[in-house]
Amino acid sequence: MKNYLILFAFLGVVNTAKANIRADTLVYRKVGNVSLKAYVFRQDDSKHHPAVLLFHGGAWRIGDATWTCGRAKEFAEKGMVAISVEYRLANNGLTPIDGVEDACAAFAWARKHAKKLGIDPGRVAGYGVSAGGHLVAACATLPMVNGQKVSETSRPDIMLLYSPALNMGHDPYFVSLMAGKADPVSYSPSDFVTKKLPPTMIIQGEADSIVYARDAIAFRDKAVNTGAKCILYLYPGVGHLLTHNLKVQYKDFTASPEDMADAHQKEDNFLISLGYMSK
Repeated sequence: MKNYLILFAFLGVVNTAKANIRADTLVYRKVGNVSLKAYVFRQDDSKHHPAVLLFHGGAWRIGDATWTCGRAKEFAEKGMVAISVEYRLANNGLTPIDGVEDACAAFAWARKHAKKLGIDPGRVAGYGVSAGGHLVAACATLPMVNGQKVSETSRPDIMLLYSPALNMGHDPYFVSLMAGKADPVSYSPSDFVTKKLPPTMIIQGEADSIVYARDAIAFRDKAVNTGAKCILYLYPGVGHLLTHNLKVQYKDFTASPEDMADAHQKEDNFLISLGYMSK
């Protein structure tokens, strides 16, 4: 698998209250005539920092990398190299397999070009929202993707998962997206939890009707029982992405500012506890 470090566009230096953030758009992978972009945010210095790769949600079929750029900038302000990653969506004959393959390629690309990107290759986190959480967890757990063994360079060192899709083997929607191209169980992170699971933190709405709290609990319990580190924060009375609109969770993701701030602080604390971010 060929890796790319191609300058696609330079967005300049973003001035914030805390730091000058350099923002670049790079191509990390080419698949046929498709160029997949990585939006890189980092402090404008020559140091090597812990990194975090962010993957958006959208039910594997919609959305784009810019959906996570706001959170990426926040991580960059706090000293990380934050990369919002574009991946192929499950449309026009593609399936979630293609997205998982892209996510694995993104981690390998970030490590291969760690020196140019200002990354510490031994501290590369994965941050996934909803379907993006599935991609990150798949990179961390699956032994094989599209017939190829997943290399250690293609895996995150730690995971931060926000309303992640984890138990996919018998989920009717996910099964339909797979279109018979592989056994859905072989792309279900919950079915591959071992003691090698990287340190993981999960944010989950207790009333989520899109991805269920019981699946996050089962994932956490399985991880802890193997001796892995997995922390789950359940938010009562809220749904997918911590929305307060429990009746229309599939499209209304209106979370309270208090819940969002609390979730982000818990993520920051997790990163601080593992030496990825300073207080």
